Amino acid sequence: MKKVGVYSKRVLPVRLTPQMEYELERLCKETQRSKSYFVRKALEDFLREESLYRLALERWENKDDPIITAEEMHERLGI
Repeated sequence: MKKVGVYSKRVLPVRLTPQMEYELERLCKETQRSKSYFVRKALEDFLREESLYRLALERWENKDDPIITAEEMHERLGI
């Protein structure tokens, strides 16, 4: 399997609940993907969602900003 992208050499220890560990192991075996793959994917998804949430919250709190649709916001942000 070819790695795509450039990754940091730093390692981030993460504590998992036994249930999370079990589910992650099962998923890795079923898909033949690494734990790192799924942790990176989950973190990427979370960071993207958190960024959108914070942007929406900032716009909500700034009453001088014009209100736009979610579709228009995604278009403007290129996401």
